[in-house]
Amino acid sequence: MKFNLADRDKKLKCLLDEIKKNKKEVRTQYDELNELENDNIFLENVKDDYTKYYNHIVDEKTRQKEFMSILLEYIEDLTKNLEMTKEMKQKALLSQNKILEEMDKVKQELDDIISIES
Repeated sequence: MKFNLADRDKKLKCLLDEIKKNKKEVRTQYDELNELENDNIFLENVKDDYTKYYNHIVDEKTRQKEFMSILLEYIEDLTKNLEMTKEMKQKALLSQNKILEEMDKVKQELDDIISIES
């Protein structure tokens, strides 16, 4: 089997072209993987930031709710333990009702935030 020099050169050129093409494809895939990895790192950081923000909001709403409970107890103690005029008791009751309404809002906001996580 004799190989013609021209045929051999053609086959060699075809093989070299195929190798070059494969190298380009491998490089493109490598670049795409690097980009995806960078995107994932970025998204991971964004997710971490949102998690921190979420936890902060939940903590803040929980503290608001606790503070309002303390206020309610204080108002209840005032109305029970102090001699108050009828007008003062009405104001205390109004304040108590406003705090209860606000507590309901905060509780609902907290429930809404927590349900997003679930």
